[in-house]
Amino acid sequence: MKSRFKFLSLLFAVAALAGCSDDNGGETPGPKDNNKFVLMTNVSRFGDGYLTGLPGIPSGSIKSTNEKTLGLKSAFGFRTFGKWVFNRTNAAGDEGLQKFTVNADGSMKDEGFIAGSTQFLILSETSGYYLDPTRGTLKLQKFNPTTMLRTGEIDLSSLKRAGVEFQSVGQHTLAAKEGKLYAGITYGTTAGAGYGDDLYNTIEVAVIDIATDKYEKTIKYDGFRSLGWGSSGNKMWSVGDDGALYFYATGLGKMAFERSSIIRIKKGETDFDKEWILTTPNGNSVVMALIKGGKLYYEIASVPLKTDYTNLTASIFEYFVYDFATKQSTKIEGMPLHDYAYANEQAITEIDGKVYLWVRNTTVNGTVVTVNEDGYYVVDGNKATSVFKVDHDGTIEGFARVSE
Repeated sequence: MKSRFKFLSLLFAVAALAGCSDDNGGETPGPKDNNKFVLMTNVSRFGDGYLTGLPGIPSGSIKSTNEKTLGLKSAFGFRTFGKWVFNRTNAAGDEGLQKFTVNADGSMKDEGFIAGSTQFLILSETSGYYLDPTRGTLKLQKFNPTTMLRTGEIDLSSLKRAGVEFQSVGQHTLAAKEGKLYAGITYGTTAGAGYGDDLYNTIEVAVIDIATDKYEKTIKYDGFRSLGWGSSGNKMWSVGDDGALYFYATGLGKMAFERSSIIRIKKGETDFDKEWILTTPNGNSVVMALIKGGKLYYEIASVPLKTDYTNLTASIFEYFVYDFATKQSTKIEGMPLHDYAYANEQAITEIDGKVYLWVRNTTVNGTVVTVNEDGYYVVDGNKATSVFKVDHDGTIEGFARVSE
């Protein structure tokens, strides 16, 4: 079955009608010896693309492909763990969990595929979890990332709620911190299949002990419909250098871009920290951040997002840095307005202790969209300068270091 998890496909369909109408958080980079980099680009939004190996951080203007580039039927972001690259489809576009490594010559090597996997989490070289709806939406599958073989499952059918059409665990959020697995619980409708159809104005997350695979409790946060949006390479959570687990409430779906926020579970705790929240002005959508040295780097729209999603793909976004000590946010200067970082897991990323920001800036003349710039900037204080740009008409969907 070809991939069907195009991010926001349902929402953009609505927009079209509107126009007429390891315990430290998982997926942590491994050793940094023998470094290579991987660049994912696409040809058109939600469509075909490329995965290209690079020997280092490029500079200036580069091409999106080379003679060793791997073509992909679906390029919508990726994640890394050590030397591994994980994609949400295989090269042919079939939905599942695909593992690649980068060969010495820069080409990509197929290292295994788990058909049916949607959301996933890598804990270590031998431990990981994924959701396979065909095996049950209230079950989490276990697997070995080295062998890419399923090793068991966790049955969470006790979370089933009477009278609810669609129920799932881990569809939008699978995260880990300090020996606990956090799996978002979705209560929705058959028609929406858990995307933007949340029935309750409360976030619910199941807490599972990783050592025993035992469900411990459900934690709740009122005033939100959901966390994350589980259709792309962007997992929409992160563990900061303060040891806290940060989640991103996107405001998509029934929230209609109200109260898009960042919330957290502090180091040493297993429930939401109700004393801290970073809430953006209404009309925004936060999908990722990076927490480093008492600062939080994030992205929000410069003008309110429309509830019919007609300006969600416009270059109207800016980066800010929040200071935990002063509780103030400052805009990062030196770069143009840019696109929404919904699929790019590395849109805000750290390399060698420096913060890098992705920028794709476009102009629209009628139905013609011109890509003015697509690349990465490096941050110095509250300013950023260009590092490299990709010369193409598509979109960067991710850029990350992998180790050999």
